[in-house]
Amino acid sequence: MNGLIALYTKKDFPSSSLKFLLDKGLATLSHRGDKERTSFLRNQALQNIEQPEAPARLAMGTCSQQINALQKGLTDATGSFLQSNKTSNIASDKGNILFFEGRLLNKKELCQSQSIANSDNVTDAAVVLSMIKQHNVKCFNLLKGFWSLIFLDTEHKTLYGARDHFGNRPMWFCNTGNHFALASECRTIYSLFEDTRSINRNTVIDYLLWGNIGISDQYFFKDIHSIEPSHYVKYEMETDRLIVERYYTLPYNQSKSPYKKTSEKHFFLSLRDHLTDSIHKNLSLFEGTPAIGVSGGMDSSSLLCMAGKTNPGRTLVAYTATDNYDGGEACWAEKVVRHTGAEWIKVVCTADDVIEKSDTANRVHSSPVYNPSTITQYRVMEEIKKQGQVVFIDGQGGDEMFGGYPAYYPLFLQSLRQNGEWRNWWKELMQVGNTGLKPTDIMARRMKLYAKGIYYSPQKLAQKKRKYEYESLMPEVRDSYFNHPSPVPILNKTLLNDALFESYTVFLGNILRWGEHSAASQGIECVMPLSDYPDLTEYAFSIPSSYKIHDGWNKYLLRKAMEGIVPDEILRRRQKMGFYYPEQKWLNSISVPMFDTLQQTEDPEECISKKYILANMNRLFTSANPLYQRFIFRCYSYLLWRNGLLAL
Repeated sequence: MNGLIALYTKKDFPSSSLKFLLDKGLATLSHRGDKERTSFLRNQALQNIEQPEAPARLAMGTCSQQINALQKGLTDATGSFLQSNKTSNIASDKGNILFFEGRLLNKKELCQSQSIANSDNVTDAAVVLSMIKQHNVKCFNLLKGFWSLIFLDTEHKTLYGARDHFGNRPMWFCNTGNHFALASECRTIYSLFEDTRSINRNTVIDYLLWGNIGISDQYFFKDIHSIEPSHYVKYEMETDRLIVERYYTLPYNQSKSPYKKTSEKHFFLSLRDHLTDSIHKNLSLFEGTPAIGVSGGMDSSSLLCMAGKTNPGRTLVAYTATDNYDGGEACWAEKVVRHTGAEWIKVVCTADDVIEKSDTANRVHSSPVYNPSTITQYRVMEEIKKQGQVVFIDGQGGDEMFGGYPAYYPLFLQSLRQNGEWRNWWKELMQVGNTGLKPTDIMARRMKLYAKGIYYSPQKLAQKKRKYEYESLMPEVRDSYFNHPSPVPILNKTLLNDALFESYTVFLGNILRWGEHSAASQGIECVMPLSDYPDLTEYAFSIPSSYKIHDGWNKYLLRKAMEGIVPDEILRRRQKMGFYYPEQKWLNSISVPMFDTLQQTEDPEECISKKYILANMNRLFTSANPLYQRFIFRCYSYLLWRNGLLAL
């Protein structure tokens, strides 16, 4: 794991001042690899700084686990690929420099295509630099795995920043009148430049009122932006020109092909092969004992069972978040652990943890924590670090790939109706109980969506459905929000695969960041086999929608693929759970410290009507009003996050 940063000033800067900024930025990234740091400064001609206080324009740096013996290659910049340490994240060639974060899953194949002998003795960074040299930015599409990078092209005086296909690794940038910057975390950029610190108040209202947090990778800041998954940025220093481009678009099956029993076996067997390949490639990157988060749901259970099957002699440690009320998902996770023989560590999370850890958890994320489940996730990462493990296997991406969320079901039924499959429509409606819903729930969801689209503007909907949350926001900021459309395009969805495509390519990158940032804060590598291997993703999305949900079961194909591998009780489990937490009990328990924080903590953007909240807290913050309780938690979380930024 590495932290990357590049700073370019648009006018000459004293080298000592630029070095100070670089060191400060690296300090904010130290949890990503504090053992070694490498950095360099260059002038306007991109030559190394030779004299103290000489004018400087460019600074690049990285903190890494193992990068010793590389400094000479950076300072003379005349040699070929740096290969002195096979885990190094830096490579150079004739003045060009690449900083690479992450791992390649297809390194051997790329080495063969580049005629690089003995792939075990060459670094991932060296392979990527070779690919860039031959294919330029077109090579980004060929890099399968989890990664982000910064590349300096000295010949064309250009800086590049790029991010993997589906957003497993973060990368941020800013471009103001004074500077251009790239960094692994947005708080690094925020800490360095005052002119990037403007908060987008419309985003704050969107988050507080509706709880929208996965709708975009990041737009809380006006001038700090996330490089979206499958994108790169290109900054031309001489012309001050910035280009943001997509290098890859996920293809997906848009046919209305009906379900056919004769095709099912081929699909689920091929899916099993692709999933096996992804898990094997991911696990083969690391030595030692990996930690695997196990909730007792299909995704995490599949990963643990497949990991045990593909690595029968390897020790695996399962981690499950539990609570001090009813044990949460422990009873389900235990079935999988016993089935695999994995070691098992239960991490007990309490309401006290929510208060004790919220400030820290908010500080390490790029946006405010959405709900207490992120605190449980953070607690699990703390325990993994305590146990001395450095790799965490996460199941994020399965719901978006296989159709795991109950909200997908109404669209699936709608597509059956539009396709004239009335018999199948009725059959699926009658078996909707397998998703944990009832036919009346489906009808109610459809009516709400219809009413929302026909009768209510967003503001009227908020006044009717979120009345108290609406009144708890400052009127001026709230009204400005409703006068500005959302910056996120909403896709027209007629098929289940349309919705899955949107979830996987638009929303997933933000969700992945929660696990990645929580793990990185503890110096842990977070690996996600369901979202970092394009071969698996492309195959899953090549399958028609009609096979994703069937006989009332969501994730139907995954369930079929895991028959004989995952315990039957898990295969037939109806509840949809992630890291379980007793939300309402916790929120009731921590109401006093939350309201104390609301009263005492500064709200710099003045988005929250504290006067209204405090005057009505006893009347509104009740178990009968769970939406408002969640709203208050978001207010609490936002204020902790916002004031944590002020301390940078």
